[in-house]
Amino acid sequence: MKTLIEIKIKLVKLFSLVVLLLSFGGGGGGLYAQDTEIFNHNWYFVTGELDGEIFFQPPEEHIIVVSFSNDEIYLCYPSCDECLSNYVEISADNFTVSDIEPWIVLIGVCNPPQNEFMNLHNSIYFFSHENSKNPFTYTIESVNDYLQLTITNGEGDWAVYNSVLLSAQDLYFNTFRIYPNPTEEVLNIKNLNNSIVDVAVYVFNINGKLVKSEAIEKANSNISLNVSHLKSGLYFLTIENKNGFKQNLKFVKQ
Repeated sequence: MKTLIEIKIKLVKLFSLVVLLLSFGGGGGGLYAQDTEIFNHNWYFVTGELDGEIFFQPPEEHIIVVSFSNDEIYLCYPSCDECLSNYVEISADNFTVSDIEPWIVLIGVCNPPQNEFMNLHNSIYFFSHENSKNPFTYTIESVNDYLQLTITNGEGDWAVYNSVLLSAQDLYFNTFRIYPNPTEEVLNIKNLNNSIVDVAVYVFNINGKLVKSEAIEKANSNISLNVSHLKSGLYFLTIENKNGFKQNLKFVKQ
């Protein structure tokens, strides 16, 4: 049996197709070279930054799901059967939300604290239903056995999503984010959970040789690692502490 939110998404797609045909004379905008992985998954919100403030995945009963079709984006909140949708043009590493059409809202039954999570997350994408925070860039990286999508808006705010819904324990062991990637001189390491302290950072080359290490003895939301001396290529980053925390990442030095 189809859920109410699945039915709503189908209705949004049908309505958006009509809007698309009317607005673009039947031509299919948004058909550019893309990373097809963005269409192949539902993306589950993990964490984000809005106006310099970090916010995290809400309780599991209030999950946030983002998905894409060739020409649409959906922001969905299954706990109250509400979705927002708009037309997008998607290319290999960026997308632009329609400036012509407002966000379509299929209203569910949402109450606090759901509304708080929704409004915060929606603010990554638009100022108002008629004014989106274009342009958006996106990257998709492999993390362990799943994919991670990072979307950054034109204001510099960002949101991170996983292709699988992780438990709170899994999220604990995936608390660091690195950028820019690839990098030329400095690799920034953002700590999304300041309860993880006293970490050591190790960098290995593709042959498994340790080429750099650094100890961070206090809680810090940002670590800047100078990698300018490294040769161009792929490197592996291990972050761990004495309490058993360990996370493995990879980056490219240009």
